[in-house]
Amino acid sequence: ITTFPVGIDVSAGFLTVGDFALKTIASGAVTVTSTVQYVDTEGGAAADDLDTINGGIDGSIITIMTPSSSRDVTLKDGTGNLLLAGDCALDTGHDTIMLMKEGSNWRELSRSNNL
Repeated sequence: ITTFPVGIDVSAGFLTVGDFALKTIASGAVTVTSTVQYVDTEGGAAADDLDTINGGIDGSIITIMTPSSSRDVTLKDGTGNLLLAGDCALDTGHDTIMLMKEGSNWRELSRSNNL
């Protein structure tokens, strides 16, 4: 096992890049602090839009999921600092989107709409 600062481990051929962090949308934005982020709606609302992601540096890669199938988070393309292949609704607890930071923008790398 090789352990690096801030929760990065390499063990038996697997790379682990930090804990799953839970963030709550506030006025359409979150600040990311880990490679894997659960993003929840503001005030526990049934649905909420995410248009701005703060944090990270050039080349940072994040995966975003929602912690609950009863609270839908929609990442908004071209709004705030998200450059996506269209809006992305995380409407089940199994949906994911992966983004990479370039300058002040987050660009979509991939998404998975799992039922």
